Amino acid sequence: MRVVQFTDCHLFAQKDKTGYSNINPYKSLGQCLQLASQFQPDLLLCTGDISGDHSAASYRHFLKRLREYVPTIETRVIAGNHDLTHHFDTIMCEHVLCAGAPARLGNWCIHGLDTRHKGAQGKVDEDELLRVEHAIKTRPDAYHLLALHHHPVASNSWMDTHNLINATSFLNWLSTQPISAVVHGHTHTACENTYQHHTILGAPSTCWQWAMTPEFGASSHSAGFRIIDLPDNGRWHSQIRRIS
Repeated sequence: MRVVQFTDCHLFAQKDKTGYSNINPYKSLGQCLQLASQFQPDLLLCTGDISGDHSAASYRHFLKRLREYVPTIETRVIAGNHDLTHHFDTIMCEHVLCAGAPARLGNWCIHGLDTRHKGAQGKVDEDELLRVEHAIKTRPDAYHLLALHHHPVASNSWMDTHNLINATSFLNWLSTQPISAVVHGHTHTACENTYQHHTILGAPSTCWQWAMTPEFGASSHSAGFRIIDLPDNGRWHSQIRRIS
């Protein structure tokens, strides 16, 4: 089975509006989806920050892009800090990957957490962890992948001021769970970290990319996404693809 992880689309109500690095997020999302469709994913997983301006129109643009480029592929989303709006909760409700109700792909369960808190910072809710833990226990024969928006391991950059405030508690919980890998967004960069026996993967944004430097900045990398292959033997494999 194949999952394509998209993240940090930052769409605006105005489709022709550009953001950092003079990138038009509506256009670059379309380019990413067009490229991703060539890899024939079984599931699209968006790990937050669909909107860049909290507008209802931005979420409608997201759904329109899905209909244009990947109309037959199941899409699941989790919220990012920019999705702290009722528009996400109402317009995206049919696609939300809720804690305790994982998506199933072959012998895999894909779990989601909502880390919205205050401003750009995130927090993992203990009740959501309990729901995920219960869902894992009901499928002891399955392999498990967990998605959240905020990065749980420090990036050693300016992005760590936009952190997961209870990351230590989350990592302590993670260490007790049979989760094969964790994927996140938020940092707008492809990265890989480990915590004990767990792999933690970040993905590039579908628009502008952040520089992992002490001071705020954007990098010259192009927009992209992460491909995660999930065979039934549990030996997952991942790769990054970017638009030209």
